[in-house]
Amino acid sequence: MDRTEPVATGRGLATLVVAIAHRLRAAGVGVGTGEVLLGIEAAAAVGIDERTTLMAALRACWCRSREDQLRFEAMAVGIGGPVTAPSPVMPHPLAAGQAQLHLAAADDRASASRGEGPRRRGRRLVPSDRPGLGQVDFGRCTPAELAELAVAIGRLRTGAPQRRGRRHRGARRGPAIDWGRSRRAALRADGEWLQLHRRRPRPRPRPLLVLCDVSGSMERYARLLLRFCHAAGQGPTPVEVFVFSTGLSRISRQLRHRDPSVALAAAGTHAVGWSGGTHIADAVHQLCTRWGPRVLSGRPITLLISDGWETGPPERLAAELGRLRRSSWRLVWGNPLMGDPGFAPTARGMQAALPNVDVLHPVHNLESLEQLATMLRGSAERRERTVRSPGAGPSARRG
Repeated sequence: MDRTEPVATGRGLATLVVAIAHRLRAAGVGVGTGEVLLGIEAAAAVGIDERTTLMAALRACWCRSREDQLRFEAMAVGIGGPVTAPSPVMPHPLAAGQAQLHLAAADDRASASRGEGPRRRGRRLVPSDRPGLGQVDFGRCTPAELAELAVAIGRLRTGAPQRRGRRHRGARRGPAIDWGRSRRAALRADGEWLQLHRRRPRPRPRPLLVLCDVSGSMERYARLLLRFCHAAGQGPTPVEVFVFSTGLSRISRQLRHRDPSVALAAAGTHAVGWSGGTHIADAVHQLCTRWGPRVLSGRPITLLISDGWETGPPERLAAELGRLRRSSWRLVWGNPLMGDPGFAPTARGMQAALPNVDVLHPVHNLESLEQLATMLRGSAERRERTVRSPGAGPSARRG
């Protein structure tokens, strides 16, 4: 290693990994804060005595495509010589379910930086008005930006279009006659039927069902996206939230706590297979078979958040998504990779999912989440373009 590289002795282990991450980020690979922390854990686990072993561990943590691997190899060529350290300090790895605590601590740091003290329950903080914060990609934000984004996402309020309920209410104009009110009015008028009162169905908010991918490839986005799910559950709309990786976990009860720090910590503890593989078809199958009568009976708006890197057969994913779509009022797929200008749905999972998806929406920054919240409230959902071609699948419907 040349003299410009930090020496990996003692605390220099973290400095070394951060320096390599900076080089890789300059080469065009998205390495965010979550990836850097994961790389430090990997370096502590495999050691830094062998350069080849260290680079293989970092490549496994940071590269998600063939292009990322080629850029990593090109960057690694410029780092010559062995990476040695007499006695490196091994940082404590994050236990399963503790990833959300980093986000909770970021809220407190944001409050302290503004002189507001620790965050108190029920208190709303005003996000920073710094220009450009809404366009910062979640996977490339700094810890300070992470804190500000967490506060801003916590202020978002989602909703859903109204649906026709089974109960009725009185109305000046309505499709049906309210015989009870009309009869009582006639009794007050000495039996004269002077007016026929009308009634119409009472509107009810349509439920929202969220399936969020928390696999390893979604690590840099999952924390803020779960914060978005927590904010959605604070409104009047019924919200059910599930997370999946190698298994499916329902975290709706954990996210009902008003304090986001407590809610996200409880959700991380309850989630199964955090940062594992991506089994979208298995998760959707388990949702429909085990939870279907409970969460799909009201024909909800289903929001599936994933990058589409399915590890199973794409034919099974297409079949399971078709089943989920038939039980949903509208199926929306949120993909954080759409923030890349050169994005194309070339992954096998995305190719299999497109015929069964109504809307494909980005979820990579604050601005995209604001647009998603507006669409879920129903103000823009009729103007959203369908991602299917005219002959790619069943025609758009919903009533």
